[in-house]
Amino acid sequence: MTVMSNEKDADALTMTFVAEFDASMDRVWQLWKDPRQLERWWGPPTYTATFKTHDFRVGGRSAHYMTGPEGAPSTT
Repeated sequence: MTVMSNEKDADALTMTFVAEFDASMDRVWQLWKDPRQLERWWGPPTYTATFKTHDFRVGGRSAHYMTGPEGAPSTT
């Protein structure tokens, strides 16, 4: 994935980014929709993502945490 631009709005609790993927649009949507697939892709290679909730709808919210190589989780 190549990120072309990103915009964060802390007041609105939103993040918008534009990216190019080396995959079909259907495959990209499938990955974003399924939290188990997203966990394998999200974050740096040495960190594991765990999604506690993932509501993939307009206005939906996700909650996840990352576990670093030392085994210490950090929440987001």
